[in-house]
Amino acid sequence: MMDKKLLLLICHFVFLSEDNLIVPFDIKSEVSYVGSHPAHNWTGVSTKFKGGIVCRNLDDCLIKIQIPLDSFDSGSSNRDSNMLYYVESNKYKYVTFHSEPFPINDKALSVGDSINLKGTIDFHGVEKKVLFNASIFAEDEYLRGEANFNVYLSDHKVERPSLLFTPISDLIIIKCNLYCPINQFRSYVEK
Repeated sequence: MMDKKLLLLICHFVFLSEDNLIVPFDIKSEVSYVGSHPAHNWTGVSTKFKGGIVCRNLDDCLIKIQIPLDSFDSGSSNRDSNMLYYVESNKYKYVTFHSEPFPINDKALSVGDSINLKGTIDFHGVEKKVLFNASIFAEDEYLRGEANFNVYLSDHKVERPSLLFTPISDLIIIKCNLYCPINQFRSYVEK
């Protein structure tokens, strides 16, 4: 595991640069949703999305993510097809998230500490503000962020499918496990 002080030093110099820093999420990153019904729960996972961290300076960083709805895999093609039908993926192809600006500082990068993130999720053509905690860890060659937050289908005007005459839960839990390669930060410092 990378030494915390070295990580902080690297990030400090990176974010003081005059140019923007754009660090894409690594391919091992994933975003999942958890749905539930009295009969069973399920998880749909996507690893095929675009996004990353964009910083203009130490106090002005953003997270941006765009996920194709058809990239979520729950392990059941019937369930995935049903999900795509109800979220009208032919009309609304993506779910997107962009955070409000947040600082990268000692507290934000302390291993295991959490920061409060605010942002906007655009799902089914409806934008909603969300607030959640994200934990940040230095892990091997990565800066890893973990976060969970809730989305309500009714807030996004999504009709809920029914199974055995009972609709699925309105609550969908979003789980993010995002990796940014540390070498991207190092390369930026060496420019």
